[in-house]
Amino acid sequence: MRVIDTDPIAPGVALEDFKRSIHFLVDDPEEEAALLLALESAEAAVATATGCPLTPRLVEFVVTRGGWRRWWFPMLPVQELVGLALDDGRGGWIDQPLDGAWVQQAHDEPQLVLSDAWAGRSASGDLLRVQARVGGADVHTKARLRQAVILLAKEWFEAGISLDGEDVPRMSFGVHRLLKQARYRRPCEVE
Repeated sequence: MRVIDTDPIAPGVALEDFKRSIHFLVDDPEEEAALLLALESAEAAVATATGCPLTPRLVEFVVTRGGWRRWWFPMLPVQELVGLALDDGRGGWIDQPLDGAWVQQAHDEPQLVLSDAWAGRSASGDLLRVQARVGGADVHTKARLRQAVILLAKEWFEAGISLDGEDVPRMSFGVHRLLKQARYRRPCEVE
């Protein structure tokens, strides 16, 4: 999977919210830059660990074709299917119409369904490129994910500014539990 959004992705936790939550009162641009880096890194780590990005983004997956009719997305939710393309065997892609293809159970176990009516079924190509808008967790999951981002960013920021030369601490129990609660695992890959 790779993010293909050309616009900046909206953060799930704003810097000002993060600063308030950790009672950060310093007004130093260098410290603020370090805070922002920790926050962005923590949000990316949480999205990867859980398969649930906090905010929507346009992504691309490359899937090996076969006799399957249903492919489970490795993350949720899937907001919309944007494009399908088959490889041309020379490193390029041939766009395919979306007619006969759809996303089912977009917020629970998102699946790409390719019906017999999908035009790409009869076309050649070993790989299928799937482009979709994903992310934007539900209210309850988003609250847990935001808390995990804040806790993890705080740990990383504090570890980065410690002066006593200790090893970087492992992920705290609280962050680990929050990630485990919100983690999405697809039930299977294809059917």
